[in-house]
Amino acid sequence: MTSTAERYRRFAREAAGRSAVYARWARDLADDPDAMALIDTLPVACRQPVLILAAARFTGLSPAGDARAWVEGEWDAVEAVARNRATQTNDPRRASALVAALDGIREPIALLEVGASIGLGLLVDRYRHTFWRGTEPVSVIDAVDDEGDALALDCQLGEGVPAPRSRPDIVWRAGLERRPLSLGVADDERWLRTLIWPEERDRARQLDAALRIAHAHPPRVVAGDAVDGLRAAVAEMPDDAVRVIWSPAVLVYLAPEARVRFGELARELSDVWVSLDGRRVLPDVAERAEARLPGSDDDFLLSRDGQPIAIVSPHGERIDRWASPIATE
Repeated sequence: MTSTAERYRRFAREAAGRSAVYARWARDLADDPDAMALIDTLPVACRQPVLILAAARFTGLSPAGDARAWVEGEWDAVEAVARNRATQTNDPRRASALVAALDGIREPIALLEVGASIGLGLLVDRYRHTFWRGTEPVSVIDAVDDEGDALALDCQLGEGVPAPRSRPDIVWRAGLERRPLSLGVADDERWLRTLIWPEERDRARQLDAALRIAHAHPPRVVAGDAVDGLRAAVAEMPDDAVRVIWSPAVLVYLAPEARVRFGELARELSDVWVSLDGRRVLPDVAERAEARLPGSDDDFLLSRDGQPIAIVSPHGERIDRWASPIATE
């Protein structure tokens, strides 16, 4: 079994190109037996580096600070955050991958997002999406009621990836979330901001813009388990719309058997199920991807009704490869 210290050292290596602060903190914590002993008192799910580092920042650790000294000196506060909050990044950039997956559906859509956090992913039609191939924009999809103040999202398309042309016509939307965050609750919005890594200023600006849109058009997010609460959530969706279930980067937090059950329910209850997951999160999708979208275990797969359709960056700002047509069974 991989030790917590080894997990933190691996995270430090992976994070180095994205955040020098997080890489340094993770290395320092991994090299400190006392800090590791404290973190090991938490449930396994609460020990993940991103959660602990965000908890330390949330409780006051500055980017220039010493993570070892802070975690050990402020452990009670850090522990409380780690036990009571989750990594609910709610990155609006993933909405571009959803636009791509839904392109071609002309009928009105009822959208249910699972793992919706504060609900920013539900506002996909209120963001302006520009799809690029190299340095050339190949498709621009304006937001609903765009008056020039919409959040502008850029998505880079790999060679051969089709450029989406249509904005989804969303007539109903809701989110399902085990621990919903609430718009207007200062600590909930501050937690979302804290989950953005220290150097990612563009992402911070995007989050602020998305929150402004959400305050103007509040999405509905209900509390419930991804598996046990799914049927009740779908029952609220209108019958005269295409029922779309969207599960972006959330199934990894479920036990393997729960992921399988979720997939069965999503296919049964929806007209279209779109998911964005690490390659090995859904074994049946991974198996199909071996032939249609071969790649590495680090890939994120965009799938539709259990069929892999694209390799996408984890946060949706790139669609690297596309598999077409979608296989049928």
